[in-house]
Formats: sequence, structure tokens, C-alpha cells
Amino acid sequence: MSPTRTAAAAASQPASHDPAGDSPVYRHVVADTRRALTLAEIGEIVGAGERAVQKWAAGAARPEGTKRDRLLELQYVIAELSDVYKPEGIDIWLHARQRALGDRRPIDVLKAGDFETVLRLVQRLAGGPKVR
Repeated sequence: MSPTRTAAAAASQPASHDPAGDSPVYRHVVADTRRALTLAEIGEIVGAGERAVQKWAAGAARPEGTKRDRLLELQYVIAELSDVYKPEGIDIWLHARQRALGDRRPIDVLKAGDFETVLRLVQRLAGGPKVR
């Protein structure tokens, strides 16, 4: 492999892939989701134990794979809800049965991994998807 390709390959890799390393970014991601959910609820939605979420919140570890993807999806849903509701309203909306979800609670739909259905409903509440 040429030096240029080696450098490009190294640049595309994360600087540190140590899940035990300091992770201030995920500290903020968890803080964003905690506006409406408990650590235990976040863990249930992303498929992790409460202790793991506590470590992410402290910046002592970072989620990987599906857990990371689901945490980021959850943060996005909550950010979109913040365009419609204040933090208390987000909490209530996530925990209340919604007719548009077949009388299911959004938190239960998220726990089942169906982020798209919840996101579509949130976007309808906000007047449609944003054009950025």
C-alpha cells in the first residue's frame, strides 16, 4: 500500500477506539436524552444496562455498534421533540399513549427499536420534516 493510501486509511479510523477512554461527546449525548428519560429508560431503549449508561454519562466509556446507533437515534428524536415541547412536555409525550401509534406509548415503540415510526409522528407534530 502506498504511503498516501496508508495515511488516508489511518485518517479514516477513529483516533482512539478504546471504549474505556474519555468520551465527552457521549456525555453530552446522554445529557440531551436525560431531559426526558431516566438512565434506566435510556438503557432499555438502546439495549444497555443502567450502569453502562451511567459510564457514558460520566464520559468514562462510550457506546459501540447498535447501542451507539440507537442512542444517537434517541437523541435525534428528543431534539426534534424539543422543537414542539418544553422538556416536561417531551417527558409527558414520550410516556403517554398516542392514538397515532395505535394507543401505544412512544417510549414502548422506541424500546422495540422502531425509531422511524416515532420520528414520523414527531415530524407531523412539528408541521412536517424540516428542510435544511
